[in-house]
Amino acid sequence: MDVSSGSVILPEDRMTVSCPPETFDDKESTLNVIPEESTNGTRLDYEIQRPERPGETTSQHGSRRSSCCSADDENEEDDVEVRVETLNIEDEDLPEQQQNQKSEEEAEEQPLTDRYGFFVNQKIPGQILASSTENTTISIEKLRSRERKWMHMIKNWQYFMDEKFELVKTRCRKGIPPSMRGQAWMLLCGGLYHKEVSPNRLVFDYCINQDGDPKWIDDIQKDLNRQFPEHELFSRTGKYGNGGKDDLFNLLKAYTVVHPEEGYCQGQAPIAAVLLMHMPVRDAFYCFVQICHKYLPGYYSQGLEAIQIDGDILNKLLKEKSKLTYRLFKKNNIDPILYMVEWFMCVYCRTLPWPTVLRVWDMFLCEGIKIMFKVALVLLKYGLGSPTQCKDYPDMHAILTRLKNLPPQIMTEQFIVEKVCEMTLNDSEMEKLHFSAMKLRQMRFDKNS
Repeated sequence: MDVSSGSVILPEDRMTVSCPPETFDDKESTLNVIPEESTNGTRLDYEIQRPERPGETTSQHGSRRSSCCSADDENEEDDVEVRVETLNIEDEDLPEQQQNQKSEEEAEEQPLTDRYGFFVNQKIPGQILASSTENTTISIEKLRSRERKWMHMIKNWQYFMDEKFELVKTRCRKGIPPSMRGQAWMLLCGGLYHKEVSPNRLVFDYCINQDGDPKWIDDIQKDLNRQFPEHELFSRTGKYGNGGKDDLFNLLKAYTVVHPEEGYCQGQAPIAAVLLMHMPVRDAFYCFVQICHKYLPGYYSQGLEAIQIDGDILNKLLKEKSKLTYRLFKKNNIDPILYMVEWFMCVYCRTLPWPTVLRVWDMFLCEGIKIMFKVALVLLKYGLGSPTQCKDYPDMHAILTRLKNLPPQIMTEQFIVEKVCEMTLNDSEMEKLHFSAMKLRQMRFDKNS
């Protein structure tokens, strides 16, 4: 991928990229990430590469634990425990009545949240939280069983990736246990390798201390309050204060230092926010870079070339998978770019109920970009794919309104995962469609120039 010239050249095999990310040629040039000279006169490069298998490390840099927490985190936890003990000693001196009153006041100050960290005492848009009537819980015995399986798999990650990748994929489709999701995402995308082993392990520590381009800094700061304000991590009234927003700012700023020519795009903030809900900022940075480099290359560059190419591919797939929807869109001149930008750039985190979002991300980080197409095809086929639906939504305005308000029953995690697993997208056909779309767009560009 060449990003130095400002034009994005997408890998020809990106349609078949799955976990672990594909190998890059050793002779491929590295990406210069810091335009300025560092204090010791050397340049810091972010190498676009992939380990033999993500997650296998004996590095002394950063954390050596599979939980992806650093030694500093342990020290902070110790400090917190000391402060808690001190507070408890002070509380013992208070009368019991005052202690009870203090506990009640603290409970009143903190709004109630659901199991995902969203406030339940606020009116939340339906596309963010799960429906209150949707039963997404599993028994505690089954959850503990899945956790044990994932713990065993993480401890033997290289073996499972080499010998039993189909099992890894199956378990991702079943859903990663919430307590293991952060660790699993780090391993699936290869972020743990870059954080601990590769030459890129020092990049975040350097970038976070840089001032950044004022233009990108201003754009990032404008978007901070728009990212999931109903979540306790990013809300003004949450127990984390400004900690979540500070981490989000530092992550996005660090990426603009890595890619000054690309800068910041609004679609990046939701991606970074979702990652921060599941892991510390340093871990989230390396996952975020992997998503931008390997899963969605060119998506956040000026001109949105990559997403326009994927729009052409989606249109051809729609013709094959749902002819009625394709004809309806063609009749009303509905270009994919009109509805898919938010879907693909934000990996559906602004579109689907939250339980469904997490299941889609589990599969996306394991199987790659194909999951994005499959989810889109499911939504289009079952949202606008029947004769009755085509009659009910006959024009462009009605169609786009429908796509903004899809029926809840086709967005549940059970429905989406079931239909995604049933759908087959041939790797060779996906590569052919990708090559054809790139060639067609190049011909259009040459004709207009």
